[in-house]
Amino acid sequence: MISPELLRRYPFFGLLADDQLKAIAMVAEEKIYPKDTLLVKENTPANKLILLLEGDVDLIYSGGGEGAICNALVGSIAPGEMLGISSLIEPYTYISSARATIPVKVVEIDGAAVRALMQLDKILGYALMSNTATAVLERLKYTQVELAAARA
Repeated sequence: MISPELLRRYPFFGLLADDQLKAIAMVAEEKIYPKDTLLVKENTPANKLILLLEGDVDLIYSGGGEGAICNALVGSIAPGEMLGISSLIEPYTYISSARATIPVKVVEIDGAAVRALMQLDKILGYALMSNTATAVLERLKYTQVELAAARA
C-alpha cells in the first residue's frame, strides 16, 4: 500500500475523490529498479499499471515473428506518466516492452484490482478510461512523428 496523497500529485489520478484514491492506493506499491530492467514485456499478460515517479523508460516494439522490426523505439515515459495502460484495455496484453534507461522509482498498481474497482465505481472507471484514452492518443502522435521522420 502507498499513500493516496502520492497518487493525487499526478494528473492521471488528480481528479479522483479521496475514497477512490484510497482504494487504488490499497492495491499499489512503490518499487525501485536498476537501469536496463524490463518493466513490462511485449505480448505478455498486462497485469500492472505503472506510474513512473523518477527516471526514464523507453517503450520498445519488436513486432515478433520472422522479419520483425528489432527493438524499435516507439516512445518514452517521463516522470509523472503512466505505462502499462494495456492493463486497462482488453485483451489486457502489453503491446510493447518498457525498459528503464536509468534507475527508476515507480508505483506498481495491480491491474486486475483496478479493473474490479472500475466495475464497482463507474465514475472512477470513466475517469481512468478518459485518462487512458489521452495517454493512448499522445503515444499515437509520437508514433506518427516517428513514422513521418522515417519516410523522410
